[in-house]
Amino acid sequence: MAESGESSAAACPSELRMVLLGRTGSGRSSAGNTILGRSAFWTDASPVSVTHRCQRAGGVSDGRSLRVIDTPGFFHTCMSPDEVRVELGRCVDLSTPGPHVFLLLLRAGRVTRECRAALDWIRAAFGPQVLRFTVVLITWGDALGSKPAEDFLKESTELWKFVCECAGGFHVFDNTKGQEERSQVTELLQKMDVLVQRNAGDHYTGDMLQQAESAVRHAQQRILGEEPEEEEQRKSAECVFWYELLSAVGRGAVEASGVMEKGKGKGKKVKAIQRAAAIASTPLSITTAAKVMGGAVREGTKVLIKHKNTLLH
Repeated sequence: MAESGESSAAACPSELRMVLLGRTGSGRSSAGNTILGRSAFWTDASPVSVTHRCQRAGGVSDGRSLRVIDTPGFFHTCMSPDEVRVELGRCVDLSTPGPHVFLLLLRAGRVTRECRAALDWIRAAFGPQVLRFTVVLITWGDALGSKPAEDFLKESTELWKFVCECAGGFHVFDNTKGQEERSQVTELLQKMDVLVQRNAGDHYTGDMLQQAESAVRHAQQRILGEEPEEEEQRKSAECVFWYELLSAVGRGAVEASGVMEKGKGKGKKVKAIQRAAAIASTPLSITTAAKVMGGAVREGTKVLIKHKNTLLH
């Protein structure tokens, strides 16, 4: 019985630590204020990103001690992707020893390309293990009207698949309700408790973050290593193309002029030299010029078709 009590205590931490993630404009700071029931994070109706650094705030809700970490948006208007990724890593330090829950915020409405990219962002920044600790929080749920949230999510196969992979499922916030309306917060905290219990009280750790960062660095190094090799191959292919094109144009022009006969042999080479001398000593007729141009274009076209893949890259 003692072991069961210890397990239950481990699954219900005295302080619930959560991190707010999402693209710019998803309502992370507003959601944090709603959860805490006070204006802990700065919010502003602005087309540019407001949060530039991770921020921490605490409070008590339904008798639970909460620690909430707000983060910069995935597609920050004033920070590069690398700067955002580095800053996002600070959320683990601010929630030491690590967050129990990641709240990925998606704004209700049309599923845009940026919305889908946000799904890749969280996995790239925190690694695949992050989904064990993730709850998708749909903000501005009032925009759904009478449409069930599940139907909204299923409109995008990619989005619904992602939500199904999140151990915490999804929840909806109606942003028209004030901070005094606590029922939606109470339901969210209950879902978080279920997630924490399912994870036996475990939390996301710094080691998991280091593994994710290492994977990103290796991917970047691999790409940087491949680029010079690909550039060298491209230059080599271009050299081959130009050599073959010039050779083909010249060959086509010579053959069309009648100087060179098809086949091999010493006698034919001598005749070719004699014909070339004869053509050089007389004005080039329109007919001969047309033949020369036609032969050059014909042979050159063959080379262009052969190397079309090189030209298109």
